[in-house]
Amino acid sequence: MGKKSEKKYIRFVKKILACLERLKVRKFSSKFSKRLYNNWVLIVLLALRQRMDKSYREFCDILDVCTEILNLLGIVKSPHFSTLQKTAKRLRVSFLEKVMSGFIFFTMAVHVRLGIDSTGLQPTKASAHYVQVLKKDKKSRRRVKKYIKLTTLVELGKQIIISQKIRRGPANDNKDFKPVVKKGKKVLDKGKKKAKSFDADKGYDSEENHRTAVEDLNAEDRIKLKYKDVPIHRTKGTYRKKVKRRINRFRRNYRSKNETTFSTLKRINGSTIRSTKVSMQNKEVIFKEIAYNAGRLIKTTLGILKDFYRAVCALSL
Repeated sequence: MGKKSEKKYIRFVKKILACLERLKVRKFSSKFSKRLYNNWVLIVLLALRQRMDKSYREFCDILDVCTEILNLLGIVKSPHFSTLQKTAKRLRVSFLEKVMSGFIFFTMAVHVRLGIDSTGLQPTKASAHYVQVLKKDKKSRRRVKKYIKLTTLVELGKQIIISQKIRRGPANDNKDFKPVVKKGKKVLDKGKKKAKSFDADKGYDSEENHRTAVEDLNAEDRIKLKYKDVPIHRTKGTYRKKVKRRINRFRRNYRSKNETTFSTLKRINGSTIRSTKVSMQNKEVIFKEIAYNAGRLIKTTLGILKDFYRAVCALSL
């Protein structure tokens, strides 16, 4: 079957399997593990569940009739929904972050443009109207859960998530800047990639963040300043003054691709987190990011193939 005629979920499964193979993830955690479902199969199914945005029970019912996916994974039937729940509970967050960031190694670009931003995810299925009604009552206000704040470092060229940090909001953006950038730098160094520029909105405007972008990442500092009208001689910070001197040179707005990443993540994989425990909520968010990166890499690969075929046809004519 050619790549053009392959179904999107088949391509989705193959991309995650290729990422797990490239990262050299072990199929079995122990020599005493059961050989019915290996780690690759369970990770793919957990990411596919987020791609479909279904509950554990409903996803397993749908998977029973997806014979092509079962054959591709080499299993006869779908696992019990409790198997997926226990697997998600057993997997570590650091391991899932490694899988999520592994998709950047499939890109060919050496010099990449980076951008950092944050968004909110819903920890409940309650409607926005019902939440507003609860907030009016002081006693019921305690039952309203804080939203999940997700901060991500994105490669703006292919719009692939490199690193992330999860906390309960609302919170200041600057708290998560250094941890996310530090994780992202390790991933870039491992993939032998270099940062070309660094974009962020006004929420990350501080002298320390500007210094990190220039000295640690060796990138062009494109973090937006809060007070543009203040003269340069009254602006505090050496790196903030440098940005203000060349602020008119920033013609293209690369930072908007951060918003595109969050929009695509929520529209395709859903913006609601079904888990109730904090640890399971964090893992569910990372599986959403894995599903997003896999889907994004599929579109990028198809775009490269289309450009290649067009160039070949043009040369043949």
